[in-house]
Amino acid sequence: MIKFGTSGFRGIIADNFTKENIQKIAFAFRQVINAKKKKVRIVIGYDNRFLGREFAQWFCEAVYCDLIHVTLMSVSVPTPLIAYKAITYDYGVMITASHNPFQYNGIAFLLKGGKDGDDEFCNLITETINKPETFSTANFKDLLQEKLVTMSDQIDDYINKIISLLDVKKIQTSGLKVLFNPMHGSGTVITEKILSKLGVEFHTINGNADPYFGGRMPAPYPQNLTEMPEIIMRDKYDFGFALDGDGDRIVFVDKDGQLYDCNYLSAVFYYYFAEIKKRKSTLVKSCLTSNLSARICKKYGCEVRNTRVGFKFLGAEMERCDGLIAAEPGGIAFKDISLKKDGIAAAAMVIDVMANMKKSIGEIIKELTLFVNFPSVCNEFAYPLDGETVDKFLTKLLSGELPKFKQQIVDRDNFPDGYKIHFADDYWCAARKSGTENAIRFYAEMPTHAECDEIISKFEEFYNLKERQK
Repeated sequence: MIKFGTSGFRGIIADNFTKENIQKIAFAFRQVINAKKKKVRIVIGYDNRFLGREFAQWFCEAVYCDLIHVTLMSVSVPTPLIAYKAITYDYGVMITASHNPFQYNGIAFLLKGGKDGDDEFCNLITETINKPETFSTANFKDLLQEKLVTMSDQIDDYINKIISLLDVKKIQTSGLKVLFNPMHGSGTVITEKILSKLGVEFHTINGNADPYFGGRMPAPYPQNLTEMPEIIMRDKYDFGFALDGDGDRIVFVDKDGQLYDCNYLSAVFYYYFAEIKKRKSTLVKSCLTSNLSARICKKYGCEVRNTRVGFKFLGAEMERCDGLIAAEPGGIAFKDISLKKDGIAAAAMVIDVMANMKKSIGEIIKELTLFVNFPSVCNEFAYPLDGETVDKFLTKLLSGELPKFKQQIVDRDNFPDGYKIHFADDYWCAARKSGTENAIRFYAEMPTHAECDEIISKFEEFYNLKERQK
């Protein structure tokens, strides 16, 4: 079954993610373009997962037609590069399952401007797939020989764009020492080139391409980064950062070993743009992102816009309101680059912040919590289930029944995939079905770790879920 989720179609390789299914999707895309009777240019990329190159080539075989000119990357690349290129192309296509386990692969569409394919676009593809029509394919070698598909290894345009947004002279004299962990993903080469051009001293761990991702899930969650704090403190790095398998997610590790995800980096960036760069704008954030950045945004008299989870919602809202950044816990987008979350750009921006403010990120975050009087601890855990069980849980999530919280509930938001509970003073919790994998997710933002842990425990007890994703 082909079903699009929060970020495209994902499945298990050789189960539902097959040559046939990816060519069905490619041919459906081709039919949608043919119906518009307009010539388009698309760029296709793939990451380090099993059969990434082959899936990309098979996509080319089914998508080719007179109205579609295809450029295929000849090397594995991170998703943010394809998003950036989608500004000058009409569409981007990325073969990736992002941070999912190694046995998964996926396909994501990027629309003009580098934003995720929205529901309208994905529904059109799905409707076309379900029409009883036999799809036709070409031979990839023939497409190359006839120059109907162009191969490209061009990554410098994206690198130069990121560097153009930074204070390079200050960075070059900052003396920063950085630990980089790409988690065996496709962000290694580009990120290392950026760090080298900035003159930053760095060391890379887990930099080799490995489709097994070192036996770990290629997601920069604390349980997957246990070695980083130890290395950073032992070898006296100023900070470190980890990217996920396709380079669009980031987690930051400060010099004291403390981890910060984009719940907190988004607050740092908003403050940096507004206070240091004097660029104020609307803040776009998912409804399940920390309210710390929202408090800072309001302090500057600017508007906060909350969306549902997923950059197909965040990117579209960012485009509508012309916001500078859009954020969710796993990633941040910068309007100056694209409408898609970008862990590589976020890492470069962190370096820019530290070179200019001459403070650690942890120090800046502590100052910001005092600035807006909002102590914040965010927790998020996933609980893997099989597909049938997770659908049953969705029914329970939508039933209206809730755990018994000691905090007074002041409001509730219902979503197609779960709900959010509002407590007093901008604190909250939420439960939802993941849109990228078979899992249930619980969230909480409270003033202390103890209160956050208590909320998560209430969820686990109420829904009888104990085994957290590793």
